[in-house]
Amino acid sequence: MKHLIIATTIAAALAMPATAQTLRLGHGQDPSDPVHEAATLFADTVREQTGGDVDIRIFPASSLGDYQQMQDGLQQGSVDIVIESIGTLSRYTPVAGVESLPYLFDGADHYAAVWNGPVGEEIKEEIATEANFRVLGHMYRGARELTASRPIEQIEDLSGLKIRVSPMRERLVTWQVFGASPTPMSWAEVFTALQQGVIEAQENPLATIQSASLNEAQDYLILTSHMANGFTFQFNAEAFDAMAPEVQAALEAAADTAADWYNEHIAVEEAAILQDLKDKGMTVIEIDRAPFREKAREVVAQFPDLEPWYARMTEAAAAN
Repeated sequence: MKHLIIATTIAAALAMPATAQTLRLGHGQDPSDPVHEAATLFADTVREQTGGDVDIRIFPASSLGDYQQMQDGLQQGSVDIVIESIGTLSRYTPVAGVESLPYLFDGADHYAAVWNGPVGEEIKEEIATEANFRVLGHMYRGARELTASRPIEQIEDLSGLKIRVSPMRERLVTWQVFGASPTPMSWAEVFTALQQGVIEAQENPLATIQSASLNEAQDYLILTSHMANGFTFQFNAEAFDAMAPEVQAALEAAADTAADWYNEHIAVEEAAILQDLKDKGMTVIEIDRAPFREKAREVVAQFPDLEPWYARMTEAAAAN
């Protein structure tokens, strides 16, 4: 078996053009997550589009570090591509934080209309200019839902709830305004922290809740649908712009291909995922979201620089 593995590796190396460019792609999701499948499709499409001249090496499950470390690696040149949401770039440029504000997107069509439309292009160009990140492809993750170790049936039940959030100010403020007690934490630490009772809750799209087996650490799934965002393929803007035009075109086409697959997969699988989580023992609670939406206004008011962007992005729902 050892000799077979070595022979296969040598054959793969010989099949690769001598001048092949290798790009390192990192993401934080488990290999069973559809994000990894999308990353694999992206890599395969780039290889096909470039005739093997560009090879994408994929590093899943935060093996290159958490998203902050990977994005720092993009700027330093140790990482070439990161799959993450636009909102995670807010520590580099405030405008990116608009994606993390609550009740911004009203479903997949609205999300696509914004990021593939004029306002989305403006934001992405500002991110490229101010923060040196080039963003490609938009993979709609679905609404983020709450999981907890105790039932949450109304917004008042969030009082004091120890919830893990990504270390972004917009998300911290959101859960503070909602009445919870948010704790910034790396995603890699979440499952153990839930098991040990360090935190009582977390929030993520259904696909992530399923792939991370959070049903083994949480009893309740509360359908708050408080936020919706998506994964993107993120590059160092200067490095991307320095690539040959045909390589840029291949990367753009591959990002769109992967995003199209991911979006279709999530749309088809979401109902099945919800049923699977029920079958695995999670109690699903549907709540009145109106009080959450009212509180969302207070959250947005705390980000006056983002309010005009938020208004333009929410207005796109009516035009869609």
